[in-house]
Amino acid sequence: MTTMKMDPKILEKLPIEKGGQDKTKRGELWKKFNVNGNAYLSLAEVDKGLLGMDLPAISGNKQVIMRAFQAAKGAHNAPGDDDIGEDYIERSEFRLLFVYLKNYLELWQLFDDIDSGDDKKINEEEFESALPTMKAWGITLKDPKASFQEADANGGGEILFDEFAHWAIQKSLHIQIASGPSSPKAKKRTFGSKTKVAPKSSPGKKKKLSAMDWKKINSRLPSSKTDDEKTKRKRIWNQFNVNGNAYLSLAEVDKGCREVLKLPEIANNKTVIMRAFQAAKGVHNTPGEKDVGENYIERSEFRLLFVYLKGYLELWRLFDEIDASKDKKINREEFQSAVPTLEKWGIPMGHVEKTFDEVDANGGGQIMFDEFADWSIRKSLAVEFEVDMAPTAIKSKAAAPSVQVEATPSKDEEPAAGAETPKGSSSSFDWEAIKEKLPAEKTEEQTAQRKELFDKFDPNGNGYLSLAEV
Repeated sequence: MTTMKMDPKILEKLPIEKGGQDKTKRGELWKKFNVNGNAYLSLAEVDKGLLGMDLPAISGNKQVIMRAFQAAKGAHNAPGDDDIGEDYIERSEFRLLFVYLKNYLELWQLFDDIDSGDDKKINEEEFESALPTMKAWGITLKDPKASFQEADANGGGEILFDEFAHWAIQKSLHIQIASGPSSPKAKKRTFGSKTKVAPKSSPGKKKKLSAMDWKKINSRLPSSKTDDEKTKRKRIWNQFNVNGNAYLSLAEVDKGCREVLKLPEIANNKTVIMRAFQAAKGVHNTPGEKDVGENYIERSEFRLLFVYLKGYLELWRLFDEIDASKDKKINREEFQSAVPTLEKWGIPMGHVEKTFDEVDANGGGQIMFDEFADWSIRKSLAVEFEVDMAPTAIKSKAAAPSVQVEATPSKDEEPAAGAETPKGSSSSFDWEAIKEKLPAEKTEEQTAQRKELFDKFDPNGNGYLSLAEV
């Protein structure tokens, strides 16, 4: 069977072997890619890291990078595990990233061979002309027209690389990968259907959450509105927000909890961090308003982040006490045994079996922390921590209305007395100034303006603009 030959230089620079020099090389590359040292690689960091590897065949191909990133990220999360890492490449997935880069680069080479028009699309004529090429790669097509329509998933009349890759993998396209799977199918990693690989359990002593030092936790999570605590929060904000862009991502909050707060009870508990982040982000956005901040923690929400971290940590402490087997799940037997504990926490227990089914929202037969937290909040669990907020507000945006948000409009926002300006009116816009500063035309002059603006928007030079950068 014929396979596309990979440039030896690429094979040499992408270390995918599990041991020896490749393992050492991956350790060195990880440090170069992970410049902020937060144990996660974003798509932008992967892209920037590849630029430094002097591999133009890959670094210049955003399609290949994107597909490889999507295939590798979250591969080592256990199925159903809600973890910050499922949207990033973690250290244990770094080798897989290189494996998938090779996989998708080979698929791209075949795609590019078929795409005789070099427009990054394959039309039906090009597809049928490439039958001998595809046969050599292990794909025999009895009905080329039907196969074209099958590959053209969105029915657009042309096959894009994403569609082609997905179709080729389903057809068991033969790809030679050193020390990796013989084909993408061998990994069973297809778009929209990830097979997660459970991480190896790591022995080690875990700090018991029931012995938490709340005095220390409260001192490091200043959540009250006093001048002293406001000053503390401002200092901590500056330490969390290292890039100074007025927004905190989940990865930045995670890193700040580890390196700034230095509270192992929180830093080692991704579930608590995730829940608190989801609850606090976007709380100060106007309902229905589309805003960059709705996916990040803004300065005005930083106090709330600390409130939610304490609240969810307290809920986790109870969850951990009930979870006798320490597998981060509560079964029926554990729940039954915890009735006295739950009643002490202020939850009257009636029919235990019925209550268990109520808590087990997804009917999986075990209670996850997410389900337990939502149920506890609905039951008005008496969570005590030093904040000025009721436990019923410790949920997410569903409970956000209980948080009083003070928003005083500036003078510029106040309409003149007696004026009735319709909402969204554009009668006062200076459209000439707007058009001048937003070069949307296809002229050479405005094309040059856009290029100049893009360079200013993209200070890290990675070829992508995040929502925060825009």
